[in-house]
Amino acid sequence: MFQRAIIGYVIIISCCISLACSKNDSVRPPVITPPAPLAGKTYSASEITAFKQMTFYATGGIIQWPKKVSFYIVDTGYTYMTKEVDSILQEMNLLLDTNLVLRRTNNRTEADMQIYLTDRNTYIAAEPAATLQEADYSGLTFLQWNTRRIVDHGSVFVDMARTVGDTTGQYFIMHHEMMHALGFYAHVTLQEIYSVLYYQPQFPSIAGYTPFDKRMMLLLYNPSIQAGMSEAKFNEAIKNL
Repeated sequence: MFQRAIIGYVIIISCCISLACSKNDSVRPPVITPPAPLAGKTYSASEITAFKQMTFYATGGIIQWPKKVSFYIVDTGYTYMTKEVDSILQEMNLLLDTNLVLRRTNNRTEADMQIYLTDRNTYIAAEPAATLQEADYSGLTFLQWNTRRIVDHGSVFVDMARTVGDTTGQYFIMHHEMMHALGFYAHVTLQEIYSVLYYQPQFPSIAGYTPFDKRMMLLLYNPSIQAGMSEAKFNEAIKNL
């Protein structure tokens, strides 16, 4: 799997969390009954559960980009990867219409997202927070958001040294990380879901975004879904979507 982390202004969250807990073995934990699966008008209960896995259950809320986002490719020596990024941005733009406008810029200072096609050491030197992650990864995404849960900066990394010669793998990692970059922090664990963000990637069988992935993108950037909204408000909104 391809690990990634997302950084907020207030807290730092990584995808690998270890908790130190104390317990009294003589006291039984309370029995918790999970809520019934929720379904919307056009979204199934499984889709909504998966959406929450990637958003609420990972970060505690919805994080979103503002209306427009610009991407800068730091390493331009991989022409085929530059074309792939352009293809991904075009696909997302056609899907999301004006709800989110993505573009690639040649001006690094004006970019919201930096895309690194390089080796791990070079990326860590540019993004020191990457050291928070375990060393065994081939792709990574970092996002920063404010107290309103609006993302304003981030980076995507594809380890070109570790995946040298494996263009299929590099394309998959780019698709995987670019979906994380939209605001989907975590992976999906539901076995019935076919996604580039499935916890154990169906690799290399997924060559692009699946119908599920596209429906999730449309849901995250639906005008009725707002950054920072509570899960209760989301549950009400989804009933009409």
